[in-house]
Amino acid sequence: MDRLKKQYLKTSKGPENQSLHPTAIIGERAKLGPHVSVGPYTVIENDVSIGDESVIQDHVHIGHGTSIGKNNFIFTGAVIGHDAQNKTSTSTEGILEIGDDNIFREYVTIHRGANQGSVTRIGCYNYFMVSSHVGHDCQVKDHVTVTNAVLLGGFVTLEEYCVLGGGSAVHQFCRIGRYAMVGGHATVTKDVPPYMLLDDNESLVGSLNMVGLRRAGFSETEKQDIKRAYKLIYRSGLNITHAMEAVTRDCPSQSVAYLIAFIKASQRGILGHR
Repeated sequence: MDRLKKQYLKTSKGPENQSLHPTAIIGERAKLGPHVSVGPYTVIENDVSIGDESVIQDHVHIGHGTSIGKNNFIFTGAVIGHDAQNKTSTSTEGILEIGDDNIFREYVTIHRGANQGSVTRIGCYNYFMVSSHVGHDCQVKDHVTVTNAVLLGGFVTLEEYCVLGGGSAVHQFCRIGRYAMVGGHATVTKDVPPYMLLDDNESLVGSLNMVGLRRAGFSETEKQDIKRAYKLIYRSGLNITHAMEAVTRDCPSQSVAYLIAFIKASQRGILGHR
């Protein structure tokens, strides 16, 4: 992030050491924190707030009702906080809330909540790559990686540290669990449980995301417990009710307790196995 800022920041102008290009259009009721940089031909509507040290490059559009935290970097052509793409939307007054330390690459699009007071929410330390789209009312937590051309339908939830491969698409109301990884061009139509690896072509769970668990520092005990749970759920031949009973009995770690809670809370069901 610091390297990107050094490449882009110009000599500060305006109040609170802000760098505002003269061609940028900034609403009178927009609130920009100290050391915010805004590039050429960017439009920032009224009722937008942008936190300290954030960098907004050229030709970006930030819609009203958008709140952006500190130290975010928004690249060329992104559209952040526009109206929901929803024919039944009753209002253009939805909200978009973005946390701190996120990167939004070129032409990312993110829509506000579809109705009065409804919220699309982005957490912290997330990375959205070129031309990815976040639909209305999505909930993206922290440390998520959304790669090029990923499409998220409305009301999708992405939990911490999940990764979505290029060109993948997630159906509305689906959830992707912590540390799950979705292969490129996969189509997600049901919930992806935590820690799972989703195949790209078949759009089915293929294995565990063991590389992700190792990089995240999971202990050997936790990894073995998660592996037992995975085998009981997907490889034992038990139906989901009996498999969950066995997992609860045989896999005592907190990581597996979270997996159990995720599956029990599923409204769309979980994806099957390859």
